Amino acid sequence: MISFKGIKMRNTVFPIITMVLVLNVEAALSQESVNQDVKIIKAYTPTVSDAYKVSYMPVLDDSISVQSTFNYRILSTSLATDYKPASITAARIVTERKEHLDKSYVKGSVGNYSTAEAELGYNILANEKFVLGLNVGHISSLGNITLENDETVDAPFHNTWAAVDFMHFFDDKTFTADLGFMHNKYRYYGYQTLKSDDVYDLPGGALTNGSAYIPDVNQSLSSFDINVGLMNNVSDKRKTAYKANAGFSTFGNLTGVKQNGFSLKGNLYRPINDLAFALDGEISAYKTKVPDSIGPMYVFNDRSLTLIKAAPSVNFSSDNASLKVGLLLAGIIDTNGDKFYVTPDVLGELTVVEGIASVYGGIVGRVKVNDYRSMLYENPFASADVNVKSSLYGLNFIAGLKGNFSSSTSFSAGVEYGYFNDEHFWVNKQYTGPPNKRHYSNLFDVVYDDGSLLNVKGELIFKPKEGMMFTLHGAYYAWSLNDLDAAWHKPEIEIGAQGAFVLFDNLFINAGITMLGERQAFDSSFDNNRKQLKSVVDINLGGEYNFSRNWSFRAGINNVAAAKYYRWNGYPMQGLNAKAGLVFSF
Repeated sequence: MISFKGIKMRNTVFPIITMVLVLNVEAALSQESVNQDVKIIKAYTPTVSDAYKVSYMPVLDDSISVQSTFNYRILSTSLATDYKPASITAARIVTERKEHLDKSYVKGSVGNYSTAEAELGYNILANEKFVLGLNVGHISSLGNITLENDETVDAPFHNTWAAVDFMHFFDDKTFTADLGFMHNKYRYYGYQTLKSDDVYDLPGGALTNGSAYIPDVNQSLSSFDINVGLMNNVSDKRKTAYKANAGFSTFGNLTGVKQNGFSLKGNLYRPINDLAFALDGEISAYKTKVPDSIGPMYVFNDRSLTLIKAAPSVNFSSDNASLKVGLLLAGIIDTNGDKFYVTPDVLGELTVVEGIASVYGGIVGRVKVNDYRSMLYENPFASADVNVKSSLYGLNFIAGLKGNFSSSTSFSAGVEYGYFNDEHFWVNKQYTGPPNKRHYSNLFDVVYDDGSLLNVKGELIFKPKEGMMFTLHGAYYAWSLNDLDAAWHKPEIEIGAQGAFVLFDNLFINAGITMLGERQAFDSSFDNNRKQLKSVVDINLGGEYNFSRNWSFRAGINNVAAAKYYRWNGYPMQGLNAKAGLVFSF
């Protein structure tokens, strides 16, 4: 079947894609960005305060980029939003406090909600052949939260992480190896209308007590990852560049579901005069093993998923313009059915005013693979037998403007309109009970739908002087769905503002505010099955004072307004929460 949203074929064999992926390397000019949470080792990047040219921001002209980072996931209480700056955002002007390049550090803090946090890091920096970083940490919170029926419940969480980050430098290549471990323990504390002693319908007309649908209160997620990579060290864009990465992951939860995953990714970039040929490739496979079905609450099925993807392209460039013309070919081998997609991948950029502004536009496609692990980390209160599907955004029309108003101000603004298949939305699991009406659980399931999405987003960065920076970003989402009544739990508007100030050489202050618009949750007891989740304004303040070269004091307050907000229906997040502690670096 061929449709306007892409080309979809079922029961397809993939020998052609597999041959293409022998090179299996990812384009060196890929514009994907990675949001890294904890920076342990930071590459030195000089800045020029008066430079404001859009395409040529000053960078360190070195063939080796040294940046050791750690990723870990904390299932805590900060307000999470879906806003992501466009991959074509304006060049950032970074303001940071004065730092000492000590090898090691120890952090500790305590706060309300009986919160305690500790972290240890060790880095080997001064070595010509390799970089090594170690990081371990733990945070616990034992506080109580009041639900919408005024019942106070225990809502503890415990997060533990460990990571090793290694880089070895050869004469013309760099080898990387990363290992990571995460363990998150928490409770299903959310409000539900199910009653353990009431009787509810089973499929087929039988009846059972509500206790059969209420899960054990405790849950935990554990994962381990290892990734190795190899890239050549090329700073000249006229030379061939490549990068390859292989990874293995394992994941499990307290309910007994286990998933193993393997991935092979990479890119190849081959310039020829004014042209360049690029190939972005990936093979990812996930195998999920489940326990025996625990009826009637859980019905488990073994799952396997394999993604084979290739994105060949031809790139043209000149002094004031660039153009990428390519295709995205993706095949998904799934126990629920095989699919094959072909979508365009065309993106161009033109400098309108030299050093001031440029415009971009194109038609792109993407496949969003949703495995069991990614679904549980997206919503930790998901049902343990949650169904997993991957989503396709086959045709996305994008356009925008980016640039600099001055040497201290940069901006980006863009619009994207696209068609999608099988996007997922979270709803509480529903059951029919007395008095012959629907009741919901504090576990979540997913529903899928096709449709279109209009996304308008922008970002502004302002640095009035050294040691001071402000950022403002916003996004608007307009969902159009084929079958569902609403884009459950998706906001229409997200707005955020942050400020960072270096008041003195030894005092650093930051502040931020995030507004998440109203969202709707599916609840059959409300008109049109829609329960309104109020908009949220989350204000955060923080600071760090350096007593000496080795000692500093940190403090922070989240949710200053003590707003009672819901990220997921039935689950209020912590109110005002504050932490303070010491950092010792050596």
